Amino acid sequence: MERESSPPQLFMRRPHLEDIPPMPIVGDGYGVRTYAEGDEKDLARVLSDSFLDRTWTVEKVYSDLIIPKDVEEIYVATFNDIAVATASARFLPGMYPWSGYLHWVGVHPDHRGKGLGRMVTLAVMHHFKSANCRDSVLETDDFRIPAIKLYLSLGYQPEYHHLSHQQRWENIIASFSK
Repeated sequence: MERESSPPQLFMRRPHLEDIPPMPIVGDGYGVRTYAEGDEKDLARVLSDSFLDRTWTVEKVYSDLIIPKDVEEIYVATFNDIAVATASARFLPGMYPWSGYLHWVGVHPDHRGKGLGRMVTLAVMHHFKSANCRDSVLETDDFRIPAIKLYLSLGYQPEYHHLSHQQRWENIIASFSK
């Protein structure tokens, strides 16, 4: 029996990069910067804790984030200079010409609720604007409700790229009122 494949990720687009909110101010000990050598172990921990269906290792951080040429920049939110949140700026011109691709947004569970996801997402969005992108796209999973709420609040809009998307988006939006 052939295994049924899972439906494709949900797709969102921010149709322009005008009026991006400024970078937020967060609490004491927190900051944002770009990736620095030595962040790999902390990034693996943040991403493993953010994407429970994936195991991140230092090697995976290198192979999926640091080495690929389509990942232009990795932003990290830090607490006392330890990476506790991340988002990356990716460019896939063959698939999304003139678009910046927001990728691997994650926050360590001990630091959630402090606006760090917003901070690293905004850092990437400002990066895309300075790179003269026309818009920004992302893919996400249905269960990432806090991330989806963040993306919607920052102007990303659902797009239906698969037959399942409309119903899945309707279910997600309906869950907000529960």
